[in-house]
Amino acid sequence: MNKYMIIRSDNKSISPPMSKHEAIIKLKEYNKKGISTYLVSKNEYLNISYSSK
Repeated sequence: MNKYMIIRSDNKSISPPMSKHEAIIKLKEYNKKGISTYLVSKNEYLNISYSSK
């Protein structure tokens, strides 16, 4: 299953990997709040390590 990450433009954060369904829900939530976002597919060409702070 592909995983997707969301990049938020307001605070420059990257979400943890999530399913497509979860990503769509988050995108709609951010859109209602007026937050610009980008959806990125996590695959072998994208090497981003997510670590919680």
